[in-house]
Amino acid sequence: MRKISFVAVMLFCGLTTFAQAVKDRNVIPVAVSLNQVLRMTVTNGGNIEFVFNTIDDYKNGISAERGVPGDGMYKTDFTVSSSTRWNLTYGAEQATFLGTDDPSRLLALDNVGFTITNNGIHTFEAPGSLKNTTVGASLFSAPTNNASEVAALQAYPVVLIEDNDDDAANAGDIADNSFTLNWRCGTVEVAATTPMNAVAIIDQTPSPAPDRYVVNVLFDLSIDN
Repeated sequence: MRKISFVAVMLFCGLTTFAQAVKDRNVIPVAVSLNQVLRMTVTNGGNIEFVFNTIDDYKNGISAERGVPGDGMYKTDFTVSSSTRWNLTYGAEQATFLGTDDPSRLLALDNVGFTITNNGIHTFEAPGSLKNTTVGASLFSAPTNNASEVAALQAYPVVLIEDNDDDAANAGDIADNSFTLNWRCGTVEVAATTPMNAVAIIDQTPSPAPDRYVVNVLFDLSIDN
C-alpha cells in the first residue's frame, strides 16, 4: 500500500514539472514614409506691367504702395509649403530689360524694385541683425534687410528669402509662409541695402526710347541644408 502511494505521488509531480504555458507570436510591419513637400504657389500678380502715360509717371514712378486705385495690379502674392527648411532664390534671367520693338534698346534692372509684406505666421529676423539673433524668427532676407526696405531688381541668382538658422527653421504650410511683393518702377528709392536707380527715368542719360521693355524674373524654391 505504501509503495503504490509513492508511485502516485511521483506521477503527479511529473505532470506538474513538464506542463508549459501556451503562447503565440505575430509580427506586423509598420513603416513611415516621409515624402518631401516643396511647393511655391503664385496666387495673384503673375504678370506685372508698368505703363507710363504721364509726365508724373516719368518723374515720380509707379508703385504698388501709393495708396491709389489700381495699385493692386502691381502686387504679387505667393505662398510656400515645405516640410523642411527652404530658401527662395530669385532674379532676372537677363542683365537688363530688353525692348520688344527693338531688342538693342536697354533699360537697367534697378529701375524696378519691390518690398516684401509678410502675411504668414513665420516672422523675419530684425532689420540690421545677423542670423538667429531674434528669438522665434524663422525667416531672413538680405536684399530687403529682412522685409524692411525696398530692394532693386537684380539678375539671377540672388537668395531672396531663407531660413534664419534657428532650430524651428521655416518649414510650414501656406499659413506659415505667405508673402506679397509690392512692385515699383522709377521711384528712385535709394536708401536701402539694395538701392534702386538714383535717377528718375525722365532724367536718365541716354533717355530710354519709347518701347515695351521686358524681362522674365525667375523664382527657384529649394531645400536649405
